[in-house]
Amino acid sequence: MILTILRMTSPPQRTAECIQAFHALMRSVRAEKGFISCRLCLDADETDAIWYEERWQTREDLEKQARSARYTGLLALMESASEPPMLEFHFITETRGLDYLAAVRGSESS
Repeated sequence: MILTILRMTSPPQRTAECIQAFHALMRSVRAEKGFISCRLCLDADETDAIWYEERWQTREDLEKQARSARYTGLLALMESASEPPMLEFHFITETRGLDYLAAVRGSESS
């Protein structure tokens, strides 16, 4: 799984417009091959800070998206930020659940 995280600060008085643009991007991405999920969050402490996240099944799925017209729209939205945006790609190789917690905690009882 690949996780993409974007944090940007919208220009003052344009946060609602940026949120609408993100919603349009989110609607169009849901049908894409390899898409897992996406979400949009607003920062409670910084009213103009927007967090956007996408999850993809494979690196190839993400790379296809990075070359798409939809991603060009995402990049244009990033360029409208009032501060330099942060964009990260997390290539996750392993996911564990309660079995991991049990192994770490050993035979300890609660």
